[in-house]
Amino acid sequence: MHNLQSQIENTTCEIKYKIQEKNIKVLVLDEESIIPEIKEVVQVLHGYNFIFYNTTCGNEFKELIKKNKPNLIISELHLNEVEGKEQLDYCRMVYPEIPFIIFSSHTCNKSALDFLELGATDFLTKDNSSALPATIYKALRQSLEKLQIKEAKQQRWEDAQRFKGLIEYSHDPVITYDYDGTITYASPAIERVLGYKVEEFVGTNVIEHIHPDDLPIRENAYKMLLESEMNFETINEERLLHKNGHFIWAKAVISDARLIPGIEGFMTNFRDITVAKNKTRDLNNTIEILTSQNNRLLNFSYIVSHNLRSHTSNIQSIINYLDITDDPKEQLEMIQHLKEVSEALNETMINLNEVVSIQSGENLKIESLSLRKYALISLKTLKSKLHAINGKVHFDIDKNLNINFNKSYLESILHNLFYNAIKYSHPERMLNLEISTFEEEDFVVLKVKDNGLGLDIKKYKNKLFGMYNTFHSNKNAKGLGLFMSKNQIEAMKGKIEVEGGIDKGCTFKIYFKK
Repeated sequence: MHNLQSQIENTTCEIKYKIQEKNIKVLVLDEESIIPEIKEVVQVLHGYNFIFYNTTCGNEFKELIKKNKPNLIISELHLNEVEGKEQLDYCRMVYPEIPFIIFSSHTCNKSALDFLELGATDFLTKDNSSALPATIYKALRQSLEKLQIKEAKQQRWEDAQRFKGLIEYSHDPVITYDYDGTITYASPAIERVLGYKVEEFVGTNVIEHIHPDDLPIRENAYKMLLESEMNFETINEERLLHKNGHFIWAKAVISDARLIPGIEGFMTNFRDITVAKNKTRDLNNTIEILTSQNNRLLNFSYIVSHNLRSHTSNIQSIINYLDITDDPKEQLEMIQHLKEVSEALNETMINLNEVVSIQSGENLKIESLSLRKYALISLKTLKSKLHAINGKVHFDIDKNLNINFNKSYLESILHNLFYNAIKYSHPERMLNLEISTFEEEDFVVLKVKDNGLGLDIKKYKNKLFGMYNTFHSNKNAKGLGLFMSKNQIEAMKGKIEVEGGIDKGCTFKIYFKK
């Protein structure tokens, strides 16, 4: 009895807090005379403030419950005008959470079992009233547990509804999938972002929707989640396949769904960042173009100041000398020098004019051109030179490959690349010229590789594509070919790269914008 009282005292505050009332209301379905007896035996339940009220009428019993809902019901088995069974049936149907104790003067094991099966909390005879405190304590305890379970279920349901609402109405898609990658759930936003209806998407494998090059990043994220204490991993950039066949850029957050009841696997929510990605790419391209234009402007200003000043200085010197000499022979010689300087100046002006024309991009006609066709034409014009050095060409360009480019520029670029490979072939070995193409992101790339003299790329990196820059002791070299080719390519939003080394040949890569 002492242990029971100790347990009761330890849980009194918790029960009263959960019931959220100062007093515990007890509705007694029995004669009023029984209440003093009950009050006396329950005094052992310290900390409780019981309020008793009674009735012997079935209808009044129902009204009392409605108006003043009790925390506990104690009922006689049989009364003159009412049966405890009827009231028990009513309470179990309408108020199943209220403990219902049968406290009867009738002793019948069968009746006790029947009432317990019908939902009574307990069955106690009045000649065993000393057990009533423990029975009440037990009933209140069970009521508390039921209340806690009910509240927990309600809370879980509300949380689930809130979570579902957040997912269902989220602008960003949310998917769940098992450890094999099979998608088990997809939010409605999947249709807006990837074009799939939910029923089309569920059941597919997540791997089917990720760019092959981005799969290692995903696999590493899964590994980190399973092997560490991290709850989520963020992938800042990955490509996802749209139903229409193109890829979008997305930022994904992958969570270990084992923390979510009912889900075994992973949960991913992702956001379409294609627009932001494209803007960043365009911004970088703009910066690259502006930097390139600035470099070309500096180069152009250097050419103008250096070359024109050199010519004008020579002209001025010749004129000054003509002013001071009367010797016809010297005058004739100076006039011949003046003619040569004038021709050089004119050539410089023509070259500069061509550079300005290329960089301004005026009147450029863009056509769909067969890269294979024009490469073969260019090689044909150089056939005699190739034959003279016994050169071999390995040619691999698809006949269906077309690029959008200016015809004159393409002819000029191809001629310069192939001609340079022949001009700077190694005197001690046969020329091997490899011409091929491949695709890289937004570009078609033409690769021209030779085994010629090569050059020190690191040393001449900043001068390689400069005007009038030469790197071999070739008397006919003017230093214009690569300069013009680079300007023509960049004018068409492409780029040119070179690799190689001394005595190792050169590899040029021309990037044609798709």
